[in-house]
Amino acid sequence: MADLHGRVRERLRRQLADRTPAFEDRQLFAEVEAILRAASTTPDTARLILPELLGEPDTWRLTTSLRYQSHRGQAAASLFMFVKRRLLMPLMRWLYEYSRDNFERQRRTNHVLFACLQELALETALLRRDLNRLAASLPAARPDPPHPTPER
Repeated sequence: MADLHGRVRERLRRQLADRTPAFEDRQLFAEVEAILRAASTTPDTARLILPELLGEPDTWRLTTSLRYQSHRGQAAASLFMFVKRRLLMPLMRWLYEYSRDNFERQRRTNHVLFACLQELALETALLRRDLNRLAASLPAARPDPPHPTPER
């Protein structure tokens, strides 16, 4: 089974290398794949930073449940609610189911993208910290001597 996974992974790497030459490097491909695999297997219950920054979930998360409401008076409202529940909803159930399935796929995709962004932000922050440490440990850079400009 591991051999099969290896062949599939190698075929994917070659296909991607046609469009992105950096994937010619097998080690780089393995590192990118590991990061994306870790992000895509993040459980839905895992805490992510980006959803916390977006604010209240009601303001950005889609609501897929149907709520029957009416702004009309009591008598008219009950008639319209009956028509909506008993006549229109059975006719439109297929559209609701189709949309709900697509919204669920989109929710899962968003979760994976949020996890990927968080992983990239973490890696960027770690690289910046390492770069700042290296820059601080280097001796003060001497300014380059001015280059003579050719006269016209």
